[in-house]
Order: sequence, then C-alpha cells, then structure tokens
Amino acid sequence: MGRSFFITTLGCPKNAADSRQMHRSLLREGYEPADSPYTADYHLINSCSFIESAREETIQTILEGAEIKQEHPDQKLVLVGCFTERYQAAVKDELPEVDFSFGTGLYHRTGELISEQYGPPALHDPLQPSVFSGMEFDGQAYAPVKLSEGCDRKCAFCAIPSFRGSFRSRQESEILEEIQDLTAEGVREVCLVSQDTNAFGGNPQKILDLISRMHEIQDLSWIRLLYMYPDARTRRFLEGWNPADLPRLVPYLESPVQHASARMLKAMNRAGSRQQFAELFALARDRIPGLEIRTSLLLGFPGESASDIEEVHAFLDECRPEKLALFAYSPEEGTTGFDLPGMPEPGKTTDIINEVRDHHLALLKDIHLSRQGQIYECMVDEISDDGMVVRRKQDAPEVDEVIHIDLDSSAGSPATEVGDLAQVKITGFFEYDMSGELVASGLSPAGREKPV
Repeated sequence: MGRSFFITTLGCPKNAADSRQMHRSLLREGYEPADSPYTADYHLINSCSFIESAREETIQTILEGAEIKQEHPDQKLVLVGCFTERYQAAVKDELPEVDFSFGTGLYHRTGELISEQYGPPALHDPLQPSVFSGMEFDGQAYAPVKLSEGCDRKCAFCAIPSFRGSFRSRQESEILEEIQDLTAEGVREVCLVSQDTNAFGGNPQKILDLISRMHEIQDLSWIRLLYMYPDARTRRFLEGWNPADLPRLVPYLESPVQHASARMLKAMNRAGSRQQFAELFALARDRIPGLEIRTSLLLGFPGESASDIEEVHAFLDECRPEKLALFAYSPEEGTTGFDLPGMPEPGKTTDIINEVRDHHLALLKDIHLSRQGQIYECMVDEISDDGMVVRRKQDAPEVDEVIHIDLDSSAGSPATEVGDLAQVKITGFFEYDMSGELVASGLSPAGREKPV
C-alpha cells in the first residue's frame, strides 16, 4: 500500500489539535503528507458530531471523499473521531464508502492503526523530500493545544461526555513538550483548549502554574485560554491571575454562559445566573487591564419564553461582551434534553437569534468607536504585496476580529514573517473587523523580547 496521507479536519479547534496528533503519528510510522486528498493514498476525515449541522457536514464530507476515491481507486477513506465514536454501528452498516474507522482517544496511534490494517507504508524514495517535511511550519503563527480530554459536566444539550468520556487532564510535561515542538516549527501563539479548561488538574492554581512554566519557552509570544466555564473555578483563576507575573497570557476571557435566564440555565443543567455572570465578568475586567470577553448563547431550548429572551437582552446591556457566538438548540440523542416538550415553532429561534445579533452589533459599534485611535500590540497573521492582516491580543484566531492594513498608507515597514508582532493604530472599522496602520518602528520579529 502507498505512503501518502491527507487529513480533512471538521469541527472545533480541539479537533484541529487531535488532527495534529494524527499527523505526527503518521509521520513517525513512515507516512508522508500529501498536498490534497486527490493525491493521497489515505484520506483521513477527522469528524464532528456535536450538533446536527456538524453531523450533516461529516456525512457530506464522506460522500465527497467517496467521489475522490472514484478518481483514485486504490485510495483508502478513513473516518476518525467523534462521529465514529458515537455512531460506530451506523458507520459500518450505512456508510460503505468508509474503508476503515476508529473513534476518539486513538489519535496518537493513527499511524500504527493504519499499518496494522493495511501493512506498513511503502519504502521512502530517497529522491523525494524527507518524511519529516510535513512537520515544517505550515504558515500559521498559532496552534491549538489540548489541556485535557472528556468532560464530567452533564449539560442537558451536550452529548460530548457520551463519546469523549470522563474528564482527564494531560501530563504537564507532555503539554510543554508539544508547545516546544510547535515553537520550533514557527508557532508563536498557543490556544489552550479542552472541553472544560478550568477543570485542568482539579485546581485553578494548576493552570496558573502550567502557564508560568510556558513562559520559559523562549519563542512563545502569546498564550490564550479558551473555554473557561463561568463558575467558581474561573473566579478563583481570575483572582490568582497577576498580569505582571504572566505577561504572555493575553487579556482575553472566553467563557460561554449559554443563557442568561436562571430558569433556562437550570433546565440546561448549567450553573449561574445573569447576576453571577455580570459579577464574574466585572472581576475579569477589573483585574486584567484591557481584557475583552467572548461568550456564547444557546437559544431555542425547550420551554424558552419571551421573559427568558428579555434576560438575554438585559445581559448584553449589562455585561457588554465584546465577542458573541449565537447557536440554535439542536436536540441530541443521549442527552436529557433530547425529547423535552416545548420546542419553539420552526423559524422562531432564527428570528430570535437575528434580534440578539442586531442588539450585539449595536453594542459592538460603540465598542469599535472606543478602539479608534488606540494603539495595540498585534500579531501578523497574513502578508500580501499590498497589505497584511493582524490580530490584537484581545482577538482569538479564526473566530474574532482582525485588522486590515493597507501597506501603501502605513507608516511602518512590511513585516518579514507571519508571527511578527506589530504596534498598530486603529483607524476605522467594518461590521466586525477593523482597519489600521502600523506605528513607525512598530514591528518586532517573533521570538525576541518585545513590549507587552
């Protein structure tokens, strides 16, 4: 059998981290990365099954993979991850397009499993690039790194514990080694992800201690925490976070409240209330200068009423989160919310989401106005002949705002590498993104000492 592989990743940043494990495992076993699924001997799909739309995307991707196989008859289509873990029997019985599949928790053994199934890869052609060429920097200055796997919370809408298992923290040494490898490849920002980040080590101080050790990694510029459940653990984390001691930990809090109505939160088997969230976010902003907040709301849960939506609007006015993700409830098999009565009329949730989004956009306009003229330290994400795209510390990659810079009107010199840090002045804004200009002498090569 051949030796080349291509990984298609679906879903969230946690899946991206799992795909990186798969990639490394395949390299260790002697496989080589292909440029596209059309040229690969093995096309691996790292699937997602979190909500209905994710399952539909997985099935569509499998069907597209089957079409690619028709042009490459010897190719093997391999399905990996959440979808397989959750629907093992259905994958075998109803998706004959899939040649081989395995679930979560085996990403680090991908190369071994492929070799066991199909035999070891063909011998490497010495005239071709090294099998380790795929470990070179792929152009992104950021990467997700998992702190843990699984979740012990029992949210009524979430099926993740059923196929990701109970919560398990990774070993600190393993996490640090992964980050060191990433920075050696050119990564300058790590986004620490998991299903339940603040549960790492069973104590918020463990997260702070780990982040402190990350500061010893020379070429790491920014550290970003994602998915901090809005509860007492996150409060204790914030109380222990001293920005002067952890200068590379960016001023950013992602904490998904999911709703603002105490009644709906109880129905969702979630902790908190609008008042508690307001107090938590006020504490974060008070302790961490320049901090911005990203949260999410899940709307359309069974039994949701007009008064519950009023609580959502009141939450927005009181807490003014700079970033907001909105989702419509999707009944999930195996959850306590699956067959609850009181689902809203078709289309009603979409209307509510649009109203909430419009409310947030009105708030965001004022937030943008307050940023105009301010100077921020930014990381360069993209460079072209006539401009660049950068991000502030307050913006996570791929989900938050970016700043577009026209180099013709910029006072500074073009950056030489993705991952450089730049001092950028905000000059305008669009609906979400911003425009800006480099401040003279504002570029700092990645990996050197630079102003915070």
